[in-house]
Amino acid sequence: RAKGLFRADGLSRLGRARERQGFTDADRQTYAGGWEADVGDRAAREALAARLATLRIEAATALGRPTLGKAGAAADERSYNYYEPGAALRRHGDEFHEETKGPKGWLLPTRRSVTWLLYLNENWLADEGGALRAYERRRPVSGGVGATVDGDVQVGWFGETEEAPVYLGEDPHGDRVLYDAAGNIHGGCDGTAPTPPLAQICGPAVRLIRGSLADGEVVPGERAREIPPTAGTLLLFDSVVLPHEVLPVTGARPRVACTGWFHETLPGVS
Repeated sequence: RAKGLFRADGLSRLGRARERQGFTDADRQTYAGGWEADVGDRAAREALAARLATLRIEAATALGRPTLGKAGAAADERSYNYYEPGAALRRHGDEFHEETKGPKGWLLPTRRSVTWLLYLNENWLADEGGALRAYERRRPVSGGVGATVDGDVQVGWFGETEEAPVYLGEDPHGDRVLYDAAGNIHGGCDGTAPTPPLAQICGPAVRLIRGSLADGEVVPGERAREIPPTAGTLLLFDSVVLPHEVLPVTGARPRVACTGWFHETLPGVS
């Protein structure tokens, strides 16, 4: 936490430069130095990086995401962050379909695939707050979540007794379609124009994945689970399908974690 090594870094407001975001001590503070910098315990960081590289390869195999292993450390993100007493991070998602990001959506060769968090808070108590609240699905889930093997990213859910992922992709004519693994179509639009908001082109039975919400808004089909930031806890989840937030730190000491994302390559990138 030495001066100059961390910077206020909450959820970005699109269209504004970082220095104009208005972040304060009430936001997350993120390590601004390089992973190989000669500050702190560099040997410990290098050992952690090696363990993470092994974990990434294992995840690529277990999840059936081969490019998760190929993207490698050059694309992965990792850093330290802390939250001062009173700080929090509102509900959000870590990754979205490129078509929903506007003109910059397809500029990068990779996307976030798996989020990981390693908590570093010794003897953390429940009344110190700072839990991660994850918004899981209430119904059983079938099919591959996050994206198809061809790289079409998931945008929603469909089904009553159990839910199936709904993806956004292209049909043989180049038009955009929302579809499930069984090939059922759940909406779409002309592929020659920018993709409009998904709520305008999806079928009425599709429950879209929602990151941020308006005050008091509730998403049907979700349930909340809270995970305390206890030292040694390693948490992994799909970067697309699990909205989450960090609850306010209510104790007198900061909440500390090492966090990051494993990337996989976008379709058409070798």
